[in-house]
Amino acid sequence: MTRLPLLLLLPAGIAMADQPATTPNNRQATAHAPEAPTTTAAATPVPVTDAPTTPPAAAAIEESNAGRVDQTAPAPSERPAPAPAPVIDLATIERLVDERLALRGDTAGWDNGFYIQNREHTARLKIGGVTQFDGRFFVPRDSDPKVDQFGFRSIRPDLQGTVFEHYDFRLFPDFAGGKLVVQDAYADVHYGDAVKVRVGKFKVPFGLERLQSESDTTFVERGLPTQLAPNRDLGVQVFGTVGIVEYQLGIFNGVADGQSGDGDVSSGKEGAARVFVKPGAGLGVGGAVTYGDTDGTVAASDLPIFKTQGQTTFFQYKAGTTLMDTPVAHGRHWRATAQADYFAGPLGVLAEYVHAAEHVALNNTNTTVAADSWQVLGQWVLTGDDASYKSVTPRHPFEPSKGRYGAVDVTARVGELRFASSDVFDAGLADPTKSALRVWNAGAGLDWFPNRTFRFVLDYDRTWFRLGAKTGDRPTETSIVARAQTLF
Repeated sequence: MTRLPLLLLLPAGIAMADQPATTPNNRQATAHAPEAPTTTAAATPVPVTDAPTTPPAAAAIEESNAGRVDQTAPAPSERPAPAPAPVIDLATIERLVDERLALRGDTAGWDNGFYIQNREHTARLKIGGVTQFDGRFFVPRDSDPKVDQFGFRSIRPDLQGTVFEHYDFRLFPDFAGGKLVVQDAYADVHYGDAVKVRVGKFKVPFGLERLQSESDTTFVERGLPTQLAPNRDLGVQVFGTVGIVEYQLGIFNGVADGQSGDGDVSSGKEGAARVFVKPGAGLGVGGAVTYGDTDGTVAASDLPIFKTQGQTTFFQYKAGTTLMDTPVAHGRHWRATAQADYFAGPLGVLAEYVHAAEHVALNNTNTTVAADSWQVLGQWVLTGDDASYKSVTPRHPFEPSKGRYGAVDVTARVGELRFASSDVFDAGLADPTKSALRVWNAGAGLDWFPNRTFRFVLDYDRTWFRLGAKTGDRPTETSIVARAQTLF
């Protein structure tokens, strides 16, 4: 009888072994197998309830997870309201753009001429030019009338540039008269103001008025002393500024008085030296010398031709076909000049004296021909603008709607050129019936500068002669010259 309850428990134990294990994640209610009574022979059924009972192990796991897992729903993130957009007016935008461009540097623009440059300003090309349209008239009409005419005196594009910061160049051709003439073509090397080097074709450092730019001279034509000064030549020059002193030293092929050259007719060369001091208060004083040795030929005599302000010839050497009847330069040729200028406010004054002497050969006979010339020139700017060696720049460019009319000045000058003696005629080098021994000149002018680019000039000049005619003196010449100039 004691084995019967054990046998009754076997089916129940087998049935419980066949049931799947319950895990903490299984939320389904399961019926628990009834426990076999220990005191009764028959099994008592266990009632099934609706409320599930969590096993102790599962309860422990849930309690542990509850400490690590936030089972509450996350709260939505809170974002701040966007700030209102700043209000920027057009003037502020333009200012910001200008400041940004200024930091970068312009690569192209206008600065008294068009220019192109890199952002570092170490390379630059400036494109400019000058045109001068003249009208020349002679009064009164005489038995040997001159030709009144209009014409271009200058048509010159101007290319100037800098490369690698320390190397400058200039190309300045002229197309006036329907032909090409290279006025300037040179290169500069500079690593400071004290010492610079220039090579190529450029103005010989001598005459004060000659060294002025063609667009800046007070009168349309330069004065008589410039007739004795060299113009442009090929050579090498060292120049610079040390304090208040400007200096130039150079060596050149050598040219005739008042002339330019693109080559040489002999192996002799010409040296030039000039010093100009600016002590202040608008005053400048200086001097210059040239010295060389020349030998002309029949085809290129290397001798000068002198002209009036109206551009008529008043002196020239004879011309022939052989050295027996053609004067040519032969031997030493030297010049010396004293010069000064003064510019203060609307007043400008320029004074210059030049002496030139050279050996001239004719039929194996040498003669020293010497000439002297001087000039005093004055300028007064009626509108109160400043006069300067570099012309007049109006403070109020022409704009009639605002009551601005540019700058106006009046000018005057007097000068003389004479040969030291009549040897030039006595030796048969020139013809006294065609060339003058001495000339005087006086002139007055009126200039209008609407702006820096345009200029209008009206000059009146009168020239007197000693000799130069078949009998006695050449008749006095009176000329009126007008010019319209464009400069950029």
